[in-house]
Amino acid sequence: MMQLKTRQSDDAGHTTAFNAETSIWKGIAERQQTERARAEEKNQKLRASLEGQLKLATKLERLLRKRLRDEEVAELADNKRFKLPTVAPTDDEIFADQLAHVERAHLDADNIFGGLEFADRTASFCNLRVTSDSESDTGVAFVTKASSMLPFDVHVTERAYWRAFTDEGPSIKMSYFHEERVATENLVARSYALDFNAGSFQSNVRGKQTYRKYVDNDSVMIVWKSLTEPVEINGVKLSGLRCNQVGWIVLRGVNISPEDAQSGLIDTSKTMMSTSLQSYCRMRVELQDDIADQELQVGALTNFVVNSHDAITDVCGKLINQVLVEEDWNINVGWII
Repeated sequence: MMQLKTRQSDDAGHTTAFNAETSIWKGIAERQQTERARAEEKNQKLRASLEGQLKLATKLERLLRKRLRDEEVAELADNKRFKLPTVAPTDDEIFADQLAHVERAHLDADNIFGGLEFADRTASFCNLRVTSDSESDTGVAFVTKASSMLPFDVHVTERAYWRAFTDEGPSIKMSYFHEERVATENLVARSYALDFNAGSFQSNVRGKQTYRKYVDNDSVMIVWKSLTEPVEINGVKLSGLRCNQVGWIVLRGVNISPEDAQSGLIDTSKTMMSTSLQSYCRMRVELQDDIADQELQVGALTNFVVNSHDAITDVCGKLINQVLVEEDWNINVGWII
């Protein structure tokens, strides 16, 4: 009888140990399955991103090569209009043009953000597209449209973005030359030169940029115009290539009710304020009279636009996130020491 009880006790112990071991392996298997699913999702996003970059690069190169062929045919047919050599604008002229733009750019915001893609302020996207543009020397423009919701109130977001543009951005932190032309509470103009490195993308650029901030009762708008001259991109020396960029960012406060907030993650005892961000940026390329090796420039420009979009978005995104957290702490908790 005692042997039977002992055997039953041993069997129960083995069963408990077996169940525990099974539970452990089941947990490991579930975690491995979750990690595999997460890795597969990441790979799918990466493949989609690479496919999108390839399509963008192919379209860009096709458009630029077509324009070069058209110019060659026109020259051979002696139909090309006589073009006087252009004189490069002075620094004062460049900054005067940028200032004139940012002083009136806010008037264009309704037209720029009036499209269907910006109708839903809670939407989240960031799209880069190549579009035909008769005002660009290359016949194309690069347009970036973005929208997102930020879990910070509009005051915090305004301070963070303005600080990122004027004090913490790549043109400050990564520059080996920097000169402030104007610096006020709502207007900044500067010259800079910088080495930008992000992953497999390296560039040396110099430029000039002017930012203007407009503060309204329920929104904040930041507008800018910049001129960038790539000096070297991934080891390729460049000259005679200029990029003109204009941009708008609109920040609006959005109330989030306790019913819409995720319980346990945030304080749901009162209505929260978040910020809707919508942005639009357009870049055109100028080919100067002294430009050489246009075929090489086409390839370098393609790599510049396609590669720099993801690299700059990643670098600036990390910078903005850091500054947002710091400004939220500064305003709502206390100054960072």
